[in-house]
Amino acid sequence: MKTSTKVTIGLSVAAIAGIATAAVVSEKVFKKVTSMSNRRKVKRFVDDKFNGNEALLNVVDKLEDKDIDSLMKAANKVSDGRDKVVDYGHSVKDKIDDVVSNIF
Repeated sequence: MKTSTKVTIGLSVAAIAGIATAAVVSEKVFKKVTSMSNRRKVKRFVDDKFNGNEALLNVVDKLEDKDIDSLMKAANKVSDGRDKVVDYGHSVKDKIDDVVSNIF
C-alpha cells in the first residue's frame, strides 16, 4: 500500500474521530447550558414569588439537575393548563354573549 494512501486513511480516521468527539462534547455542553438556564429560571421564580428567601435559594442550589428539570416540566404543564383554562373561559364568554344576543 502506498504511503499516500496510508496517510489519507489515517487523516480520514482522525477526522471522523474528531467529528464524533465534537458531537459528544457539544451534546454535553448543550445539556449543561440548558441545566444552568433552568436553574437560573427557578432562582428567578423563587426571588420573585418568595421575595428572595435565602433558605429557598439555598435549596435550589442543592437540587440536582434532574430535579430542576422535573420542576421545569411541572411549571410548563401548569402554564399549559392555565392557557387552556383561559381559552375555555373565552369560549364560554363568547357562547354566553351569543345566547344573550339571541334572547334579546
